[in-house]
Amino acid sequence: MKATSHFLIAALLTLLSATALLGQEYTVLKDLKAEWQVSQDDRFEPFQKKTGEVSTVYFWIEAAKYPGVVLHVSSTEPVSLFVNGQLAAQHSTGLYLKIDSLRKVFHAPVLQVGVHQTRIKEGGLQTTLETVSDAASTAIVPLQFSSFRDFAIVGMMILLTMLVIIIKLNPKLTSDYFSITKIFSMREGEESQVYSRITSSTNVLFYAYSSLMLGYYLIIIFHFLPAHYSAALAFQATTFWEAMLEWTRLSFIVLTLFFLKIVLVYGLAFVFGMREVSGIHFFNWVRLLLGVFGVLTIILFLYFITHGQREGFYVFLLSMMSWLLAGWTILILLKLQRAMGHSMFHLFSYICATELIPFLITIKVLYN
Repeated sequence: MKATSHFLIAALLTLLSATALLGQEYTVLKDLKAEWQVSQDDRFEPFQKKTGEVSTVYFWIEAAKYPGVVLHVSSTEPVSLFVNGQLAAQHSTGLYLKIDSLRKVFHAPVLQVGVHQTRIKEGGLQTTLETVSDAASTAIVPLQFSSFRDFAIVGMMILLTMLVIIIKLNPKLTSDYFSITKIFSMREGEESQVYSRITSSTNVLFYAYSSLMLGYYLIIIFHFLPAHYSAALAFQATTFWEAMLEWTRLSFIVLTLFFLKIVLVYGLAFVFGMREVSGIHFFNWVRLLLGVFGVLTIILFLYFITHGQREGFYVFLLSMMSWLLAGWTILILLKLQRAMGHSMFHLFSYICATELIPFLITIKVLYN
């Protein structure tokens, strides 16, 4: 009965706190992540030293040291909150609780707080002690969302500026790359010179641009994905410059994969005795990235910049990447069939090595 009354009081406290604190701005006083503990064989050990999956973390707060301070618990997945072994809140992704009120409800100078969810990952759960900001500090300290929004705008400006420069340098090649109709055409035009100069400086510039565009596309999606997407947690940013750094890092990884793709396509085309298809294969692959993902990047930017924050939409855009790459595997199989005289089995083996296996690896990395 006592536990039930504690839960009801805590639930009411949560509701009242949320109402009272709504619309206020906060300054982080202390990040409690460094103090997380996990229970192991009737003892506690630091969260950082724990291997394997963790579903509950604990930390302790000396209530008398933090008068007027708020405990903020936020997560991309629902959590349950326990205070001194009593359930205080459940199925919530964001909580603001006054330390003074918790001290009065649970009649304890030291509060043991436990946060439970299905699987806790670094970056997916935040626990901080915060104070209400005054008007002056609110004007000076930007919100994390505003910083990331600034990054999205500046990043798009960089991409557009770079695109204008590329168009000025080689308008004909640009029109070839951005010709979406040619991606789906079963007949190739007279582009043998382009195919044979796949590593020219102008083409490399397109690869760099494609890498920046894909990196931009993914970094915004990763910002809103749930915590169980491990790849997304590896590229999280809270400030403008952190976002720029993560974008650069991710784009460099994508550019490296571009050159590995060149080696893979041209190397296996030589091994399979199909050197005549390597240029067609790789050039159309870049076309797909520039054309289709260029359109998706614009859609993503417009949605985000108009304050779109629905998690499901970003998950959908990530899944679009998988569906498009799967469709591309079928499309390039049909395109290359008309451009060579080898058997279908011979061609299918080549496609498995150059497209299907890399596609499955990509899915594993993105959805792990």
